[in-house]
Amino acid sequence: MATATSACRTRCRAARPVTSAASSCSAWPRSPTARREVLRASREVLRQGATQVKLMAGGGVASHYDPLDVSQYTVPEMRAAVSAAENWGTYVTVHAYTPRAIRTAVEAGVRCIEHGQLIDDETAELLAEHDVWWSLQPFLDDEDVIPMSGPSRQKQLAMVAGTDRAYELAIAHGIKVAFGTDTLFDPRLATRQGAQLAKLTRWYTPAQALQQATIRNAELLRLCGERNPYPGVLGVVEEGAIADLVLVEGDPLEDISLLARPDEAFTMIMKGGQIVERG
Repeated sequence: MATATSACRTRCRAARPVTSAASSCSAWPRSPTARREVLRASREVLRQGATQVKLMAGGGVASHYDPLDVSQYTVPEMRAAVSAAENWGTYVTVHAYTPRAIRTAVEAGVRCIEHGQLIDDETAELLAEHDVWWSLQPFLDDEDVIPMSGPSRQKQLAMVAGTDRAYELAIAHGIKVAFGTDTLFDPRLATRQGAQLAKLTRWYTPAQALQQATIRNAELLRLCGERNPYPGVLGVVEEGAIADLVLVEGDPLEDISLLARPDEAFTMIMKGGQIVERG
């Protein structure tokens, strides 16, 4: 049996993230540290075509210069970015792992938290209360772990140790969760996105996992309003929607591991109503 799965285009253009001088992406050119500078940098990336603004609100795993536990913006600085984004009809998302970084972002009006594996129960409840999205990744110390060494490897181990708890808290508090992979550093991992989606059955049903990568991601991206670069509805199979479809040989609701074997299981890929590949 062949089944069709909606394959939502899950990436709008966030340009380069707006970072603080101490950030995990501080080698990138936009590293403001004061409210006025954050406002200027946010307006600049929006003027250049960004559909959302991303702030590096806390320490990173791959970076060499910022500990994982640090917070890198004040509330007024983050609010400057939120103000710029709202004036542009869109929203701010942040890179953050820890409760402090996440709580600062929520207080500033940020609409989405990316990562968040070190969150605690109180902070998860705060996300639910403020209707903030959570873009989680199934980071585990397994065959798909991003290769790292030295201090970054130690930070990575601390982060992946929180993955199970993060998903459990998201479910317990009814937080709106989007699916992501964050596979920036290893081309091989780009071919494993279906396998990473299938890992969500560690916490969700196959149907819930598929909904995260399609319907839920599309709902999140629609927060960018008129900045949405796609002239149609994403993430659903209905008349007038953008026809991004994957035809699967089998039923992923019964066997989601089919998504981890695209070469043998995907019989057709359609993008924007055009067939781009046949199995």
